[in-house]
Amino acid sequence: MQTDWTKVLGWPGYRVYAYQIEEAGRHLTLWVRRKRGNRKLTCSQCGRRVYDIHAVYDRRVRDLRCFEFETSVVVELYRVRCPHCGVKGERSDQVPSKAPYSKRFEDSVGQACEGAAARQVARRMHLAESTVRAIDLRYLERWGARRRRPPLRHLGVDEIYKGKTRQISHGGVQSGDSRAVMVWS
Repeated sequence: MQTDWTKVLGWPGYRVYAYQIEEAGRHLTLWVRRKRGNRKLTCSQCGRRVYDIHAVYDRRVRDLRCFEFETSVVVELYRVRCPHCGVKGERSDQVPSKAPYSKRFEDSVGQACEGAAARQVARRMHLAESTVRAIDLRYLERWGARRRRPPLRHLGVDEIYKGKTRQISHGGVQSGDSRAVMVWS
């Protein structure tokens, strides 16, 4: 039965070893750990590969709904001993931040925020508005890191701030207010 839940969850490299269904509260809890061959550990701070496991801990994160059940996943993660950084938590693709939400859940909230206001998304997902805004910012940061940027062709400066009391020479404008426009002849 656990292999069925592993397929339903769909986290690559992880398997479900226990589950609990609370029908009255409409809540599903899945306990997850790494598969046998998935032992590639990386330091969360420097990103280097690490081989020494310091401790094992469980972390509960909220995932997407499964049918009509609210889903929580309890992930077994490692604290690793990095030779450069010391003892740190491992980096996990499924749980990218310290927030109690999976990457899939955060992506779902971020995509919902593209088409609706944060207040509406918060009401639909049963979250606080501030939480939805924080999740949306993390989603946009990940999206910005993934997207391809065109190469920089031109760089121009139209304003230089020199302070309120300094003067600009060489034909420039005197800086009486907080901004000065540079005019070079």
